[in-house]
Amino acid sequence: MNWKETMDKLHKNWIISAVLIILVGLVLVIFPSQTLSAICYVLGGIAIAMGVVRTVRYFKLDHTYPYIFQSDLMVGLIAIALGIFMISQPKAVLSLLPFLFGLLLIGCGIGNILRAVDAKKAQFAQWSLLLALAIVSIVLGGVILFNPFAVMETVVIFIGAGLIYQGVTDLITTLVVKKRLDEWKKSV
Repeated sequence: MNWKETMDKLHKNWIISAVLIILVGLVLVIFPSQTLSAICYVLGGIAIAMGVVRTVRYFKLDHTYPYIFQSDLMVGLIAIALGIFMISQPKAVLSLLPFLFGLLLIGCGIGNILRAVDAKKAQFAQWSLLLALAIVSIVLGGVILFNPFAVMETVVIFIGAGLIYQGVTDLITTLVVKKRLDEWKKSV
C-alpha cells in the first residue's frame, strides 16, 4: 500500500470515527435516561454472567482444596442477585452513584470550611474565597442528594455534548488536514 492509499484509508477511518462519536453523543443528549438504564442493563447482565460462571465453577470443581474456591459460590450468588437488582431497579442503582458523590462533596465542603476558618485565624487574605468555595461544594452536594437521578441525566447530557463537540472537532480537523495534504501533494 503506497502513501496515498494509506492516507486515504486513514482519512476514511477518521471520518467514520468522528461520525460515530457524534452519533453516540447525540444518543446521550437525546436519550439520557434510557442510556443510563441501558448501562444498568448491560452491567447487570455482566454481573449475572460472572455470577453464573463462578457458581458453575464452584459446583464443577474437585474440592480437594475446599478453601481455595470456597468463596466462588457466595460471590457467584451475590453477583447474580446484584445483576438481577441492577436490571430490575436501574433507577435505584443509578441514584446511589450521585448520592455517594453528593455525600463526598458535602464532606469535602465541611473540611474546606474548617480550612477556611484556620486560614482566617492565620490571617490569610483570601480566607473568604476558601469559605465561599466550601459553601458552594456543600450546596452542590445537597442538590445532588435531593435529586440524584436528574443529576445523572445532566451528566450524561454533558458527556454527550462533549462527545458531539469532540466528533465535530475530529471531523473538521480531518477535513482540514486532508485538504492541506492534498495541496501539499499538488505542490510537490
